[in-house]
Amino acid sequence: MPAFSHVFIIVLENLDYGAAIALPYVSTLAAHYAVAAAYDSVAHPSLPNYLALTSGETWVDSDCFSCYQNAPNLASEAAAAGVSWGAYMEGLPSSCYLGPFSLLSEYAGKHDPFRYYDDVRESPALCSRIQPLTALEPLLQPAAGGASAPASPMPRLVWITPNLCNDGHDCAAQKADAWLSSFVPQILASPAWRQGGVLFITWDESNGGDDVSCCGVPAGRGGGHVLTLVVAPGLPAGLQVDVPYDNYSLLATMEDGLGLPLLGQAKTADPMGAFWAAGGG
Repeated sequence: MPAFSHVFIIVLENLDYGAAIALPYVSTLAAHYAVAAAYDSVAHPSLPNYLALTSGETWVDSDCFSCYQNAPNLASEAAAAGVSWGAYMEGLPSSCYLGPFSLLSEYAGKHDPFRYYDDVRESPALCSRIQPLTALEPLLQPAAGGASAPASPMPRLVWITPNLCNDGHDCAAQKADAWLSSFVPQILASPAWRQGGVLFITWDESNGGDDVSCCGVPAGRGGGHVLTLVVAPGLPAGLQVDVPYDNYSLLATMEDGLGLPLLGQAKTADPMGAFWAAGGG
């Protein structure tokens, strides 16, 4: 794995691989960057996947709101290692908001994994890193020196959760695609991404379509076959990697790229180094 200057991750909702890659803007990203073509999420419903991506374990089997976990996690390990991080939630009413939802802004706590970890909830310093998405937007603007300007003060690890409409949960997939088309270019124009950064875009679980029936998924497929895009400078355009990956692979990739120890099942997962071994970045 290369060392990443910054890691961005956007998590969207409930769409199978075939439907996701057919979306207009998503297909453009796939053509210009790279696709994990054999990526499965590990569980149904949403929350276990979010916890797997941030701790290496699913912990729960439902979208429970108060099932808090005393568990090592990506936020606390990054802070302990001196790696700056920020979790940016669209519609979050205020910094460090720990409520289960906000109906007016379409924020859902089940899509904010960091609120579930005891050490984050109990630490004002860690909890303050959970912020509304509007707090990220100024950091994405190029400095006076343009794209070549230093990338600080952007956190090195940036988690992004759109609201319930823009992530595709409550609205059509085309709405999520339109949101990506307006937001992702801001990331790609930022010094943080241009100077050795990477953006991962993934879906939490499949929702019908190519490998999910009405009532479940085939044995061993967890949450189904989902699209994961790897968007990084220097990757061969249109690269598709058919290595089997999952949420634990993605967690291991983020941790390896930021120099962090591996958590939970990320310890035995294959990090996604095949993308860079294939000739990029």
